[in-house]
Amino acid sequence: MTAVPILSLVGVCKGFARGRRLEVRVLAEVSLELGAGEVVAVLAQRAGGKSTLLRVAGALERPDAGRVLFDGQDVWTLSDARRWGLLSGEIGFVGTQPPELDLPLVTLVALPMFATVGRAQAYARAHRTLDRVGVSQCAQQHWGSLADWERALAAVAIGVARSPKLLLVDDLTATLGLGETEEIVGLLGAFAREDGVGVLMGVSDGNATRTADRIATLAAGELLVPEDAPPSPARLIDFTSHRKPARRLDPRG
Repeated sequence: MTAVPILSLVGVCKGFARGRRLEVRVLAEVSLELGAGEVVAVLAQRAGGKSTLLRVAGALERPDAGRVLFDGQDVWTLSDARRWGLLSGEIGFVGTQPPELDLPLVTLVALPMFATVGRAQAYARAHRTLDRVGVSQCAQQHWGSLADWERALAAVAIGVARSPKLLLVDDLTATLGLGETEEIVGLLGAFAREDGVGVLMGVSDGNATRTADRIATLAAGELLVPEDAPPSPARLIDFTSHRKPARRLDPRG
């Protein structure tokens, strides 16, 4: 029996108005499936739709058309309470935006778990997570005092501490060097393999795709993948000529 994908995007479309008459097409009939323990990287230019794709996949943005299924359930047919439950535990987000609260890092990681596991257990899990990602020495530091690569690792800790089934990662390595990028994507791959987390990464740097199980390219709203798989970063579709022979990413594998 085939396992139900953690995430399924089926014919998803999303656009935004620009001025009175113009609508910018960001996602055009995007279809994709992501399984437990799998890492899929979506490579796109800056402002190329990566963040929109992740927000739609994480039930933060309703698509104009198409369906978003989490664990086989259409997220937009769920009650608001159930959808909030997904966002507060089963779906994790990792991004580069600074946290809204100026608190020690360990508290930032623990705070979202206070209501579900209690303060003591939340802090214990936060310390274990910081140790696992390699920034336990930063537990009492505030966000502003961290280096870029420490912030990236801290963002991963915040995203995975609640043991989500789906982890959505938004261009986390854009400002990092090659070695730091490899460390981050290797860490995300380890979480996928060891914890069975489905990881969907939006990236603008081909180096961030090195540990991905599948690599897709998002250009002009279309999700594309080269004919030969797995592609290396050097052979990914050229954004300026994305209509060269390619096929859509088949959600059936």
